[in-house]
Amino acid sequence: MTDETMEKPAGDNDEGEKRIELTPEQTKALRSSMASMLDAQAAWKKQISGIFASDAFKKNTLPALSNVGRIAEQLTKNLDLGGIAESLATVSRITSTFAEQQSALFKNLGPAIAAMRSSFYPPNLRAIEGLKFANVETVVMVEGIPLYGLPPRATADALIRASGASERRRILGARWGTISADCRTVVVGCTSKAVAPYVPFAVAALDALDAGHTAAAQALAGSLVDAIVTAYFGKDRYKYTPDRNGRRTKEAYDEFNIRQFIAFAPMWQAYQQFFVANGDKVPATFSRNATAHTVSPRQFNRRNAVQGLMLACSLLYRLDEEAASLDAEA
Repeated sequence: MTDETMEKPAGDNDEGEKRIELTPEQTKALRSSMASMLDAQAAWKKQISGIFASDAFKKNTLPALSNVGRIAEQLTKNLDLGGIAESLATVSRITSTFAEQQSALFKNLGPAIAAMRSSFYPPNLRAIEGLKFANVETVVMVEGIPLYGLPPRATADALIRASGASERRRILGARWGTISADCRTVVVGCTSKAVAPYVPFAVAALDALDAGHTAAAQALAGSLVDAIVTAYFGKDRYKYTPDRNGRRTKEAYDEFNIRQFIAFAPMWQAYQQFFVANGDKVPATFSRNATAHTVSPRQFNRRNAVQGLMLACSLLYRLDEEAASLDAEA
């Protein structure tokens, strides 16, 4: 090896290796920037550690977090040089390594984050691939079709992926039998004292639907929905339903977590204002108010009976779930 190819001493400064000296202002700015990064990293690491403390996440998560800690220590060490600026080349290597470690961390956390995300949804939606909350919101809030706890995954998937409202209405009509059966399974499985008084009426409405008495099924479903909503929300029910003048917004729904939103959002459409005396047009989709205050084939039909029963049974499922959670905590 010749002298020209030998590594230069650290003090040498020629064209082969140039040290970049930072001004005091640059040094201060660099320190401030890296300190902020470390503070953010520490907070983020603490949050992630708390979220993924369960045994299911420890295998992939903890080794990755350990690597992040080592990188943070390296950054701290290299920046604590008593006022002597580190070369930009060294900082570049450190931050590059840091970025690689971060990438590895997120790769390891991917399955854990996916599992956590799926837990936000009720059981019937968790197995749906590529599920987007925006699509769920369209179904439950915009069109008022319940998805909490029912219908079965295949039907829920079809409703979510449908091309539009008319296609979803067609699905309700075509699959009413399987939806009714699933509603029955759900309400019969409700065992809490809070829900028990409503279960026989839900079953009676389902019996009427299965026997072809759709108008009777829908009328009972409408009364059942109103009884459940009033008992659960009390005076606050009016925060979640449109007002007479159309000024009330859906802001109250922002208070809900994802599961609560999916469960209660269909109320917004079910309680749209309808006044016969005002000459309001009879709604074509299930309306609690139109079901209670008018008789018309436009409102009373099998699709609307199915939609109304889905709402009643879905609400009972949610309330029973909450009651079971409270009992477990007691």
